[in-house]
Amino acid sequence: MAVLGQWRKGCLRLPVPYVDAVAEAGLRSRVLSPFELLPSETPPPGLDVITEIDPYDPSPLEGASGLVVCGGGDVDPALYGRQRDPRTHNVSQKRDRFELTCLKAALDQDIPILAICRGMQLLNVHLGGTLTQHLMDDPTKLDHYVDRPLSEPAHSVSVKENSIAAEALGETVLQVNTHHHQGLDDVAEALEELGWSEDGVLEVVGSREHTWVIGVQWHPEAMVPAHDPQTKLFKAFGEAVRVFDQGMSEPDVQARSA
Repeated sequence: MAVLGQWRKGCLRLPVPYVDAVAEAGLRSRVLSPFELLPSETPPPGLDVITEIDPYDPSPLEGASGLVVCGGGDVDPALYGRQRDPRTHNVSQKRDRFELTCLKAALDQDIPILAICRGMQLLNVHLGGTLTQHLMDDPTKLDHYVDRPLSEPAHSVSVKENSIAAEALGETVLQVNTHHHQGLDDVAEALEELGWSEDGVLEVVGSREHTWVIGVQWHPEAMVPAHDPQTKLFKAFGEAVRVFDQGMSEPDVQARSA
């Protein structure tokens, strides 16, 4: 399965916590990036890393049975028709373009997707939604932008009962960490709102049009394996990947997708 690499100083930062989290679910990752590797980064043994990919080229995703879209810097507001707020930062148009290319290819093939933090925001933008560029302009909101993703919870999230997210997490109320100053504003029609923090910020979405697509606004990879719901989320993703693999091995499914 594919994990999209992170970005720092114009180079690829290896998304090792995400890779480790999907490994807990029994999945093997391949990291994809349009950037060259940071000189200080060394891939762990056994991790496939493909770098300097054309941002418009979806072919490195071929053969993948799942996609993880990671957290990171802000999405370019031009993609959703807004002027850039001065507090919007760490924007990489090259990263945006590559991840949008991969998202489109995965959604077109109904590949399971887990979109995390920035990944959830980009998923919404790709499907036609918009973002709030600084949540804390609203004094009724919590401070969602702590120093870094931590294993310790920061606030609760309530999840819609009997939803794909509640099934994956195994709970309808859970504690999560937080590391984002932006959030979803106009929600794309293709996405269903599934979970909220206590101040009303949307924290979980699912696709109305695909078999298994979940976006979460927190960083579950930083809470695995200490927090059971986060581990369950990755295991549910792993099961969706295995079901996708089984389906693709059946001739009738292949014929329908041809």
